[in-house]
Amino acid sequence: MIPPALIEDALVYANLLLMLTVGFTLTYLIAKIPNFAHGEFAGIGVYITFTVAQVWKSNPYVAVPIAFLISAFSGALIYNGVLRTLKRFGGTMISLTISTLAMQIMISALLNIYADYLYPIAGAYSRLFLFRHLDFEFMGLPGVLVVSTIFLLTLIILLHLMLTRTRFGISLRAVVEDSSLASILGVNVELACTISWMLTAGIAGIAGSLLPLWFQGHPYTGSMLLTSVFAASILGGISSIYGAMIGAYIIGLTEIFGTYLLAQTFGAQLTAYRSLIPLTILCIVLLIFPRGITGLIEDIQARRASKAMAKIRGGQG
Repeated sequence: MIPPALIEDALVYANLLLMLTVGFTLTYLIAKIPNFAHGEFAGIGVYITFTVAQVWKSNPYVAVPIAFLISAFSGALIYNGVLRTLKRFGGTMISLTISTLAMQIMISALLNIYADYLYPIAGAYSRLFLFRHLDFEFMGLPGVLVVSTIFLLTLIILLHLMLTRTRFGISLRAVVEDSSLASILGVNVELACTISWMLTAGIAGIAGSLLPLWFQGHPYTGSMLLTSVFAASILGGISSIYGAMIGAYIIGLTEIFGTYLLAQTFGAQLTAYRSLIPLTILCIVLLIFPRGITGLIEDIQARRASKAMAKIRGGQG
């Protein structure tokens, strides 16, 4: 029998992971490189919540819009200040990818410095903290579960409408398909990329700001989440936003429930190896169906279409 608290853990974690994975995948589709600094936007959100709750003594949910704005600004700064500059000087995909890794290291270092700076100001330990006691309850459910679920559903609906019904969404899809052709057709590619980086970074910041309300926050939260985000994106199919949503929920639920079952079977010491679960899934996916769930579905549809065409031709013969 799985404890109800564990189900809540899994749902909250899967919700937050989905927010991060959608942003990571969209960034990859736009920039054509994995953004290794993406997890650090969540780290920024984590410490904005700490600042709001422990330094300002305010409701931790006040941190949500602040985290969005600051993380969005950071995303725009990284894209325009680093990636766009490198591309202007002929930077390759490898050099651009390495630059995001450098940004990840730099932001992580700044978060560590900020954590040490906050300690005497907040009068509380700033390197490992949890704010469950500051959360509210709604019909017996933790507030962070309710808020993250509502936000997630709203995000999925708005993202779908944006990509299919708005001029910006259509421009963004054109940039994803062929940025050079989109530019010829009059799409402001750099503006579309900047806005997309702001949106994805801002959403990651929101996920990070909600995380300390249910899970422990620390300076390396973003770095540790990136493994699961990367695995979820690959599992869903890194070329599909909707696949990323499916992959995030599978990884999120499997990571929580899998860790619990392993700990129950082999001992609590195995919880220290929780990150092996998404890494194992990542390895299996890359070895068996590297295009992920989306690619697998497309292959099945292609086989069915091929069989249908073969039957039609056989009937005509």
